[in-house]
Amino acid sequence: MVKEAIIIGGSNAGLMHGIMLKHHGYTVTILEQQEASTARQGFDAGIHMGPDVQSFLKEHDRVRRDFTVTCTPSVKYNVHGRPKLERGQTLVMTSWGLLWTILRANFEWYRSEIVPVAPRAGETDGVVEYRNGARVVDVRDVGDRVEVRFEDVRAQTGHSISADLVIVADGSGSSMRSVLMPGVTRQYAGYMCWRGTVKERLIDDETNKLYAEHVKTQLMKRNYIIMYTIPTDEGDLAPGERLHNWVWYQNLPDDSAEMDEIFTDINGKKHLGTVPRGLVRPEAWEKVKERASSALPEGLASIIHKTPAPFVTKIFDVASPKALFFGGKLFLVGDAQITLRPNAGMSTQHAAYDCNMLEQVVKGEMSPEEWERAVLRYGAAQRRYAILLSSFGLQSKLTAVWNLTCWLLLLLGQRLGLA
Repeated sequence: MVKEAIIIGGSNAGLMHGIMLKHHGYTVTILEQQEASTARQGFDAGIHMGPDVQSFLKEHDRVRRDFTVTCTPSVKYNVHGRPKLERGQTLVMTSWGLLWTILRANFEWYRSEIVPVAPRAGETDGVVEYRNGARVVDVRDVGDRVEVRFEDVRAQTGHSISADLVIVADGSGSSMRSVLMPGVTRQYAGYMCWRGTVKERLIDDETNKLYAEHVKTQLMKRNYIIMYTIPTDEGDLAPGERLHNWVWYQNLPDDSAEMDEIFTDINGKKHLGTVPRGLVRPEAWEKVKERASSALPEGLASIIHKTPAPFVTKIFDVASPKALFFGGKLFLVGDAQITLRPNAGMSTQHAAYDCNMLEQVVKGEMSPEEWERAVLRYGAAQRRYAILLSSFGLQSKLTAVWNLTCWLLLLLGQRLGLA
């Protein structure tokens, strides 16, 4: 008997789980609220390809095209632009939209400029559907199956389908997490980040030599910038066409006048989480450029100044105490389960870890309850680590030491079976 699965959310986390289940013979339906028929906007945002992402792709990627940039050990710079500390870590980077397109091709075989020849389906692959414009409103345990109720966004009609297995992968602001656990809500972490990209060819050669194919961290007083090289969402990997991707973390009180100014767009609309590209008010962006000119080395400041379309995002925390529901038929994964602050670059790695662990459940090598314990322990450790990293750049040394202590105690407790 063919097993059926429903994925709520069509982002990278949802696609990873959909691909894995399809390769194990499941009939898989992804319900995605966004109406766009094919591509999702990734805004050339950077992604760190951690070991679990690479492990997932080694097992399940059939596109087999190059889509990463390897960035050599990072160097931290002090306020005068002089190197302060070198870390012996090489990072593999890509862009959010590019990875999404490759995952989408693996899931349902559609062609694009990035993947002009679709990979062939395996003999044991299940049937799949990626359904846009489907806003999920409820999930219910109906015995041996889970019923998912959703609305067609365009037609405004209600529908319901059911499956043996349901994966909730609808992100940090998960509506389904709110249905399952109304008391678990996102909390503002006390800081935000400006983000942007600029093509290498728009930057002078001397600056490109300093920043291209490196992960650079610029430390300032309780704020910092991290920069690395990524391909474009369209798959450009050639020097000159690649992107300098930067993220500038800054403390900002939630109830401040500056917060209202930054998160009110050119049309006067106030945004709760992100002001997208093209909607940032010029006055707010001019203040960022002025600050860059006064606080940053000349090369880094020039990259900020030449960024054509920045956007700004608040940082949130949320951690679910549960990941398994309805007697092991519904799994809460990725950012919907635990949202990791972006300082550690672990969001996609977290989703891949959850997916790789769930594959062991599908194979019968792990019980759903063992999966829940594993992913909650992993998420808790990574969440605490991301908080630690953010405190080093944004808070006092005493706070950073406290967070380091909390992280180490958590790891010790997990090793001893106490957490």
